[in-house]
Amino acid sequence: MPDTLRIAWSSTHQEFLITDSYYFSILAKESQKQGLIIEEVSEFPSLFLYDVIVFNYPEQPFSEEEISQIKRAVIEGHKRVIFAAHFQNKDNVAYICSQVAQHFGMRASPGEVMDRENCLIDDPYIIVTSNVLTYNQGVQKVVFPYTAPIEIYGPARIVLKGMATTYTKEGQASPILMAERVLAGGGSFLLSGSCVFWDNFSIGQLDNLKFILNLLKGPF
Repeated sequence: MPDTLRIAWSSTHQEFLITDSYYFSILAKESQKQGLIIEEVSEFPSLFLYDVIVFNYPEQPFSEEEISQIKRAVIEGHKRVIFAAHFQNKDNVAYICSQVAQHFGMRASPGEVMDRENCLIDDPYIIVTSNVLTYNQGVQKVVFPYTAPIEIYGPARIVLKGMATTYTKEGQASPILMAERVLAGGGSFLLSGSCVFWDNFSIGQLDNLKFILNLLKGPF
C-alpha cells in the first residue's frame, strides 16, 4: 500500500457526503491518522485520479459511458472502487448500485436483512455478525445496519455474511452482506449492502473501525 492512500468520496451522483460531519467526522479523522486521505470529489473524471473511489448511497443512475469508465478504472487502471447500497431499495439505490456491480458478478437485492437475536438496541435491522471472512485482521464482530442482501454470480468473493440467526425477508439464512471482485492486475470492486456501517454511530461499535480501515486499505 502507498504511504498515503488517496480516496475519492464521490458527490457526483447525489451520494451521502463525507463532508457531512454529523455522519462521517469520525471516519474522516480516523482515516487520516492511518495515512488515508479522503477527499470529496464532485467532477466524475477527477474521481479516477485517486487510488480508491467510494460511491456511498448514489441516488442518481450512471450512464453507460460512466459505467464503462468505472470498468476501465478497475480492470485497466487497477483502481479500487467501493459501492455502498441500502435496504429495501430506498431511493432506488440498490438498483443503481447493481447497474454497475453486475459487471463484476454481483448485485444488491432490493430486499432487507434482519436478526432478532444478534442485533443492537433491540432493532433487528441493526445486525451484528462475526462472519467476517475478509479484511478481518484484528476483527471479531461488526455491526452492519440496514443492509441489503448481496447476490454473487461470478468469481466474486464473500467479505461479510450474516450469522445463522440472520435472515432475509424471503427467509434465506446467513445472507451475504458484502462481496468483492479482485482482479489479477490489482484492481478491485467491492459492493456493500449497507451505507451506514461507517457512520458516526456504527464506527464506534464492536470492531467496525478496524474493519473499515482494513477495507479501505484493500488488497494493495
